Amino acid sequence: MENAAIQEIMSHQVLKLTTNDDVITAMKMMEEHKISHIPIVLNGNLVGMISSNDIAQIEFLCDFIGEKLERSTIFKSLSMHEIMTKNVVSLSSDSMISEAILIFSNASFHSLPVVDNGELVGIVTAKDVFRYLSLR
Repeated sequence: MENAAIQEIMSHQVLKLTTNDDVITAMKMMEEHKISHIPIVLNGNLVGMISSNDIAQIEFLCDFIGEKLERSTIFKSLSMHEIMTKNVVSLSSDSMISEAILIFSNASFHSLPVVDNGELVGIVTAKDVFRYLSLR
């Protein structure tokens, strides 16, 4: 059951952003596609992740200082590189689902990029793992 490879449950079509993209683009992409994590790439290599929680923290700060998020000078001045999570934990497509279970059970994040030979090839979420386990 948990010995199946990640490639069996990962999403192969991965939306991604670059370090040059702005936070508003990330926020709109998350809303439009109903996702909460986006990998950040530079020259095709994974360099970070941004999550809806990262954006929510900025939104909280904007609310605290009395600014609307989209018009906030703080929000507009932040680069993706400044707010993304760096040193992201990832798996390869031939990693076992049991590895993802172990990582998710010990981490505070719910998404793992899948990287083969330095290239982002997919993404797997805790929800993907739960769905897979519930069907077995």
